[in-house]
Amino acid sequence: MSDSPLLSVRGLVKDFPLRKGLFGAREWKRAVDDVSFDVTRGKTLALVGESGSGKSTVGLMLLDLLEPTAGEIRYAGHSFSSRSRKERLALRQEMQVVFQDPYASLNARMTVREALLEGMIVHRMGGSHAERLDRAAQLLGEVGLSPGALDRYPHEFSGGQRQRIAIARALSVNPHFIVLDEPTSALDVSVQSQVLNLLRRLQREHGLTYLFITHNLGVVEYLADEVAVMEAGRIVEHGPVVETFENPREAYTRRLLGSIPTLDPEHRHVTAAAGGFFRTPDKHG
Repeated sequence: MSDSPLLSVRGLVKDFPLRKGLFGAREWKRAVDDVSFDVTRGKTLALVGESGSGKSTVGLMLLDLLEPTAGEIRYAGHSFSSRSRKERLALRQEMQVVFQDPYASLNARMTVREALLEGMIVHRMGGSHAERLDRAAQLLGEVGLSPGALDRYPHEFSGGQRQRIAIARALSVNPHFIVLDEPTSALDVSVQSQVLNLLRRLQREHGLTYLFITHNLGVVEYLADEVAVMEAGRIVEHGPVVETFENPREAYTRRLLGSIPTLDPEHRHVTAAAGGFFRTPDKHG
């Protein structure tokens, strides 16, 4: 597998307007400040930080759902800014997202069948309706659900099952890059491990590249190859996960690591601190 970056970010900035100040002058809040990183093909970069650190704003800009104030985003060697509108729409097939709350991200009025077919129809995938339907049933099998789920609605499933459906929907258009925005934080701890096991298996089987956005460092070591730590809109530390967690340079990173629950204060290895539950087999949840 190539070690070349699939996604490169350089000097990314995002300012949001707050209100008009004295004499009508506009005031701005800088949510993302000079952020740069690469995501290697087939690997996972974890973007971590507390609420309000700017990590989800970065994710929205990478998905072309939010316009950067400054900086450059390059995907597969091509700049976002140099792409035509048609090319940027086509890029939506390459880049997908799985959000934190699967119930909010799934349309409550659409059956699972409709949710999975929607992207295929938009991107004109499959030669016929029957082929698309076969693909939808196959996707459910890949995430551990039966084809019988196709005609049911999101409210009929548990939180873990809904997140599996959201993952299947993301996979429906054969993407290469997926933004995982807090994909397990709304789930019970036991179900978190099942979903993380699933994401790892799908990455291995499909050669997927992930940007994993989270505030929970306890799950980062299990899924990620590299970690970038964000504080107040800036990346303050970046490197391989094990190296960064075992020898953090920044006090902010040490504080985040120190917040991970563990029964053994002398052993801060992250997987151990999380209780080892991420090694449980992938089950349906």
